[in-house]
Amino acid sequence: MHTTNTNPEPKEPVGISDDTTSAGTRRYTTILADPPWPTGQQGKYGAEHHYNLMTLERIKALPVGDLAADNAHLYLWCYPATRYVAEDVMRGWGFEFKDEFVWGKDQMGLGQYFRHAHETLLLGVKGKLPVKFRGQRSFTMLPRQSHSHKPEECHVMIQRLSPGPYLELFARRPMPEWDVWGNQVNASISIPGYPVPSDIKVDRSGATVVVSDEEAADA
Repeated sequence: MHTTNTNPEPKEPVGISDDTTSAGTRRYTTILADPPWPTGQQGKYGAEHHYNLMTLERIKALPVGDLAADNAHLYLWCYPATRYVAEDVMRGWGFEFKDEFVWGKDQMGLGQYFRHAHETLLLGVKGKLPVKFRGQRSFTMLPRQSHSHKPEECHVMIQRLSPGPYLELFARRPMPEWDVWGNQVNASISIPGYPVPSDIKVDRSGATVVVSDEEAADA
């Protein structure tokens, strides 16, 4: 199956920033990521039945540090089985762990010992960048939605705490004021080595080639 996105125009991030990489790619002051972690996602009700998982090596190799400004915030979703792995990934991307926010759910999920009813959003800092608002509580109760769907209120919280431009990696829906990238959205940017269905390829003859879902399965 091929995506129907055939717009040949190059993608431009919507965020406004003078901070760019040597290749001219705009960099982001705030990045939100919700990787398809491979840990603890097998079994009858695991995430592997809802979307393609990525290996830990592929997640670590994402050039998130190159997408981030010199002074930037990273918000990284994880769950109990990936809590400490996520900190390791965060360090590999060039961010220092600073704090965490807990989303409490109104329904319990899976778990080998406790039935988990929360997910954790880690905050990491690259360089020096304080938060804009110091009255944010570290816990909130919000209804559980469809599988892996994070509350929209978290985007509002992040914008209250951190300056733009904003980028969401592994996004599942577009959000105002955010650039997005992932399999389930019309991506605002392309990441070399990590194709997604909305990417456009141009062959040597100049013809537009659409990336198939199979090619993008690892992203």
